[in-house]
Amino acid sequence: MSYNHQHCETNGVKVDQMNWRALSPAGKLLENDSVKKHSELGAWLASLRWACRVRLTDSNSNLKSKGLFLLRTALRPRTSLAWFDYLHQSYLRKTAHADISLLDTIHRPFFDRTIDTATRLDLLQNHFHLAGALFGKNLAQELAHGKEIEIASFQGKNQQEFRLSLFRACDFKREGGLTLGLFQDSHLLQCLSFSFDRSQQGLVIRVGGVQSCKQNARELIRACTKSLHGIQPRLLLIEALRCIAREINCSGIECIAKKNHIYQAWRYRFSKCIKAEYDSLWESAGASQHSNGNYVLPLAAEEKPLSERPANKRSEYRARDELTRIIRDAITQRLPVM
Repeated sequence: MSYNHQHCETNGVKVDQMNWRALSPAGKLLENDSVKKHSELGAWLASLRWACRVRLTDSNSNLKSKGLFLLRTALRPRTSLAWFDYLHQSYLRKTAHADISLLDTIHRPFFDRTIDTATRLDLLQNHFHLAGALFGKNLAQELAHGKEIEIASFQGKNQQEFRLSLFRACDFKREGGLTLGLFQDSHLLQCLSFSFDRSQQGLVIRVGGVQSCKQNARELIRACTKSLHGIQPRLLLIEALRCIAREINCSGIECIAKKNHIYQAWRYRFSKCIKAEYDSLWESAGASQHSNGNYVLPLAAEEKPLSERPANKRSEYRARDELTRIIRDAITQRLPVM
């Protein structure tokens, strides 16, 4: 067996040096692995420099928020660098310049206060990757920038105009990467925020919050329910989300429990108040509680035959069924999936 030698000169004296990389293919594999690691490290450092430049030069941020960004990045370097690299390399790069909160997302609770930072990183990356795959990167980028996509329009009992739209809401972006909203004319009545994710069973939707309009919410929701033939707006949103889930072949929908909501985290305990009764809402929609405390929502609602309804209310239930059918058909035709 012969070995390759190289000559090197030390203090003017030539010394034989064995070329260990030539001994076996393992040497080349180690060398390639080393090159790959150096390349990844270089990419991460470039992404870190980009993230710091974008975040620290933002004129709308105060010195305290910039300092907290650096501190949190230093405390969780691996997940922070991985997230910055994802933003830097993906279609979200331009969005991060316009919305610097994207850089901070990895440092704050998202969807569920109980998940750790590594799980949060996976969820964020999965959501934006799947959004790009489902809608196409151009449309996903427009959604991330704030574009609203109408997926259904319909009329209420007294000819009021309603519509359902998908958008990314700044006020609700910690609860989900996308928001499904019910509008009357140009006024947002109620919405729910959700994210796309992967599981062992396939694509799933994770719902992180339900929100109502801030002014005269109770009166507006009551009037809206009456106009929708007695269908509560939040239950109509759940039915629309189920339709979306079926259209994209989701395997399940997970809904946040009140105790796991992000605003139950210690940092928001004295600044945020959750008024929505999440648990009873999911249960009224037919969901069952999971071992992690959240609720698993079936992809289709259990519907009673009209013959089992009270005779004096069958006309109202018939109108509800027709409205639901119109909404389902509209979503099937207009949902912009690839």
